[in-house]
Amino acid sequence: MRYILVIVFIFLANLSNAQSECNCLKNFNEIYQKVTDNYAAFDMKVNLKTKPTFEELTIKVREKAKGVTEPKTCLGILNEWLEFFKDGHLFLNTMTSIDNSEPISVITERAGKVGMQKFVSELEFQAYLNAKEATLDDIEGIWESDDKGYRVGIVRDGLNSNKFFGFLLAKRDHLWVFGKNKFELEKISPNRFKTKYYYADFSSENTLTRQVKNMISIDNIFKMIKHSSNNKEFASQYEIDHQMADYRVEKIDADNTLLVLPPFTIPNAPTYIRELVNQNVELIRSSKNLIIDFRNNSGGDENAFDAVFPFIANGPIVRKGSKIRATQENLILLNHELKAIQDYPQYKDNLDPKLREITKKMQFNMGKMFDGPDRTFEFEPNTLNPKKVLILVNKNTASAAESLCLEAKQSPKTILMGTNTKGFADYTEVRDWGLPCFGWRLAVAIGISYRLPEKPIENVGIKPDVLLSEDEPDWVAAAVKYLNSSK
Repeated sequence: MRYILVIVFIFLANLSNAQSECNCLKNFNEIYQKVTDNYAAFDMKVNLKTKPTFEELTIKVREKAKGVTEPKTCLGILNEWLEFFKDGHLFLNTMTSIDNSEPISVITERAGKVGMQKFVSELEFQAYLNAKEATLDDIEGIWESDDKGYRVGIVRDGLNSNKFFGFLLAKRDHLWVFGKNKFELEKISPNRFKTKYYYADFSSENTLTRQVKNMISIDNIFKMIKHSSNNKEFASQYEIDHQMADYRVEKIDADNTLLVLPPFTIPNAPTYIRELVNQNVELIRSSKNLIIDFRNNSGGDENAFDAVFPFIANGPIVRKGSKIRATQENLILLNHELKAIQDYPQYKDNLDPKLREITKKMQFNMGKMFDGPDRTFEFEPNTLNPKKVLILVNKNTASAAESLCLEAKQSPKTILMGTNTKGFADYTEVRDWGLPCFGWRLAVAIGISYRLPEKPIENVGIKPDVLLSEDEPDWVAAAVKYLNSSK
């Protein structure tokens, strides 16, 4: 035990010394070197026109960083420099969250604007439900979130028969008291509700709530199960799997099937999506239209989408390679990655051939930009369902998800619907480096899209074929309406 304690004390002493020596300037100098030497878009961003501004900003930020040892302050300083590049693929990962909380006075002011319900106990609310049972809407009752973190009552508004309030049935803190509205619902069609949801700090998000019997899903937030005595119907396992699951294949009507995909950043995304699709091939082929929900898909592993191409393609689809910056440090990163994936078949199968070709080309093109490998998905023209594929996109559809939209558009079947995407797909092949201080990492794109410089989408995004308002509460219903009305 004595030796362990000595080792611990030595470690803590060394850690203390390392932290005391840590400062923001060390991180900035490292970031400056990595970006100038390895970032694929550096010469595009820092050109004859912008170089004076860049150099002036660099001097300013380097001076600001001197002597700064507090992580939150340092992060703001470094982000000021990175903002010059306006690239969502050039960023700092702090690994742990940095406290950016608002003053309590601001949160309290927001809380004061959120309504309350009159009930003082769950028993009183249950008595109300019992007394009104004959006239209650199916959504009214006592509900509990699937993680059991929230228990709420849902009650109809006294003035608007299509409006409902979900309120807390237990106090959480001095602001989130019993009776405080957690969300507001407005019925827009049977079992569909336009929703305003309040987060812990009383900021809000507009979304859609879907009901299937004794279950509701507040999209992108959580699910709830009904617990009050007026519950009469229970969702079947099929309904849970195909209507309530976050990622699912759902038959909307005779002509339309919905495919909701996860972000491609989840572990084993290609395997997960392949299994989801393969288990539902007949369901997808049974409809003449397929709706793919790409909203809020931040990208990730582009190979995750390969299993969906057979339903989209009406001929070959080409995945164009990026233009990649060849540097010694980029080569080291890729060689380490190539070595690391050998023990992981789910990554090796897709990445190994590509990485080997890139590293080989990089060795012979040091100091230059070179073309990464293309990949062609061979498909024959066909007359199978689906005849049309509509992809829903919004301002949070980003990165690889945007690139995949453009690949899908190579098929004449494909329609994009929604709002402009995020515009994060111009800079590619993102890798990261560890920084000297605070345990942070710097993510850098070492490639640029084949579309540049002629067809950039940076910070503008891809414009959809059919525009939808962000205020549209039910985008899937809008997609079905469009497809059913088009020839």
